[in-house]
Amino acid sequence: MLTLWGRASSVNVQKVLWALDELDLPCTRIDAGGRYGVVDSDAFAVMNPTRRVPVLQDGDLTLWESEAILRYLSAREWRFVPQTLPARAQADQWLAFGATAVQPPFLTLFWQHVRLAPGRRDAGVAAAARRDLTAALRVLDGQLARQDYLAGPTLGLPDIAVGALLHRIAALDLMPDDCPALDRWAAALSERPGWQRHVATSFEELRAPTHSEGA
Repeated sequence: MLTLWGRASSVNVQKVLWALDELDLPCTRIDAGGRYGVVDSDAFAVMNPTRRVPVLQDGDLTLWESEAILRYLSAREWRFVPQTLPARAQADQWLAFGATAVQPPFLTLFWQHVRLAPGRRDAGVAAAARRDLTAALRVLDGQLARQDYLAGPTLGLPDIAVGALLHRIAALDLMPDDCPALDRWAAALSERPGWQRHVATSFEELRAPTHSEGA
């Protein structure tokens, strides 16, 4: 039995939950991180010395880092595995692009719009991150203008890893206006039951209060 440690409101946990759903794999999820704590315990540090979620346990295997977990689950079930070495390299390329070019500015913006109290937000930081995110999303749009999904004609791991961010990107009105292929891809992903169950969820529990405590 698979066990996944991590709060359901974490986008990195949502990636794994969506993948598990697509793979029809049952899993026990244990809340950890954020208001649930757990990650500060010595026992959790044994599983993941970075004290972050998600963490996946599969028998004797303990694995952390969401993209590594996605790759493991894909190989375990031999699903979402491109048939040729060049195709696998392309899939890895888009996984890496999502992790290095899309997610960092998105996370900065999520903190600036949601996680930080208004008095702690920095308009300059948000503007720079918005430029970086828009540039990265335009790269995705260019790729998606050539094919239905990031790494081929069907859903793959890069679509799950990057697509898990789209609900919050759209909710914060951060989608570029002139990216029709990106919009088409986002609409297709939003129709998948796993996306609806695990990604299109409220993030209000993460929002910083707009007033001081006791006011």
